[in-house]
Amino acid sequence: MENRNFHQTWFLTRFSLKRDWLKLALWSVTMVVLFAAVAAKFTTIYDTQASIDEIVKTLKSPSMISLFGKLSGSAPYSTADVFAGEMTVFMAMMAAIMNFSIIIKNTRGEEDSGLLEIIQSHSVGKLSNLASSLIELFIINLLIGLFYGIGLQMANLPGTDTNGNFLLGLGLGAAGFMFAAIAAFLAQLVDNSRSATILSYVVFGIMYIARMSTDVSNPKATWLIPFGWVEKFSTYQDNNWLPVFLMLGLSLILVVAALWINNHRDIGSGLVATRPGRSKAYMFLRGPLSLFWRLHRTSIIVWVIGLLILGYTYGSIFNTIGDILKTNPAMESIFGAGAVHKANVLIIKNFISILMIVFGVLALFPGIQIINYLKTGESKGYLELIHSKPVSRNYLFTSVLVLGMTTSIAALFAAIMGLQLGGMSVMKHPVASSVFLNSFYAYISPTVLMLAIAACIIGWIPRLSVFGYLYAGFALFIGYFGKLIDLPKWMAKLTPFGFITKVPVHKMDISTMWWQLGLAVILILIGYIGYHIRDLKSAN
Repeated sequence: MENRNFHQTWFLTRFSLKRDWLKLALWSVTMVVLFAAVAAKFTTIYDTQASIDEIVKTLKSPSMISLFGKLSGSAPYSTADVFAGEMTVFMAMMAAIMNFSIIIKNTRGEEDSGLLEIIQSHSVGKLSNLASSLIELFIINLLIGLFYGIGLQMANLPGTDTNGNFLLGLGLGAAGFMFAAIAAFLAQLVDNSRSATILSYVVFGIMYIARMSTDVSNPKATWLIPFGWVEKFSTYQDNNWLPVFLMLGLSLILVVAALWINNHRDIGSGLVATRPGRSKAYMFLRGPLSLFWRLHRTSIIVWVIGLLILGYTYGSIFNTIGDILKTNPAMESIFGAGAVHKANVLIIKNFISILMIVFGVLALFPGIQIINYLKTGESKGYLELIHSKPVSRNYLFTSVLVLGMTTSIAALFAAIMGLQLGGMSVMKHPVASSVFLNSFYAYISPTVLMLAIAACIIGWIPRLSVFGYLYAGFALFIGYFGKLIDLPKWMAKLTPFGFITKVPVHKMDISTMWWQLGLAVILILIGYIGYHIRDLKSAN
């Protein structure tokens, strides 16, 4: 590659940093404050060896290993060990989301909008935009990693050391840049930002499921999975820097590959071209609802199938989770086979109750994405063609709302069915179908209410549409970490999911379902009114 291909790279890097400063600042501050605040809280939660030993038993259970990864090292564990065990995988997931969203928007997104063509009409190298985007994210991930390390130094958790603090911080920064490199490479393979986003999350989902499976069955095999490298830091135990260099090495390979492909393709093209559509539309493609389905079809199918596979994978470890005879063989002779089976089922029900918040939040994302299309499609001018036809705003609003809610509920159902099928594949006496169906029914109302909130925002304040994703992420954090970091119980009530009382361990509360659905209807009606009366904005 000739140097002229990188002409004005540093100028574009400075430009990107100035343009994206608010987004980068929000992501950076949120992640660093979250990381440091949880670290500070651990000094009071796990301040005795007894409390540490108790949580270590929990973290070493197969169910917790599947969620948080395998706890490295050996006893005696410290507060710092527990913190690293609980936070590493979660923060790596956050890093993936941040980097995917920024790198795809700044590369494929700019090609889709035509902005890159305008930029390259000036004295700018062909590879400068991609290179500047990667440099921008390298800087941000490096700074976030450094602040992680500094935050851990200030938190001064029992058991920490400077080497471990900066290993964990810079290791998570390296993981973030690795995800940026993965998305940058995948964005060169396809010819639009939507496909690039879907493909990036598909690859991430495959790595997550592979990481979870190997952690439970064969931890050494986790070395074969890039996402699993974050667990191999062995922070505060062996302080292993090898995974960091592996991440940087993989990132370098992917960056070179992405630049090479970018240099050998035309603007707007990819190695995998979008299949051309029909010359004439089907009969049913005559209205907004069918049009929106066609636009989001691939994303919907990927989310539904992805959650089905994720559910199946979690269900496939039911035999490991619900088998107390492995830890106490005398139980059956003392209490009898029937009592042991009931105890196993109770353990699995508790695991399902933890998974439900994960499935519920993940199912929200495709629904929120579809509802938010009223903002993204409007701001880009895509909806002008529909507005020019005799189609009412209420019809448009109803179309995205129906499709969004149907998609989220279908994705939630797919996760539950996958969970049941996975359990049936490994258990001699599978858990009853009613257990899974009750879980599904219980989580319909909070899912609908969360989508209603997103719809209300789109109706009145579309520029705040990202709040739907942030609120869903907050719900996941509270449900995922709430008890492990000893958050106040009232915080769970800040989201609709917090009102669901450990279903299927407990029965579904009918009154909760009705008031949540009632509130959802009110918010939807308010959203209708807002969308009907507010001004519409477009790219023009």
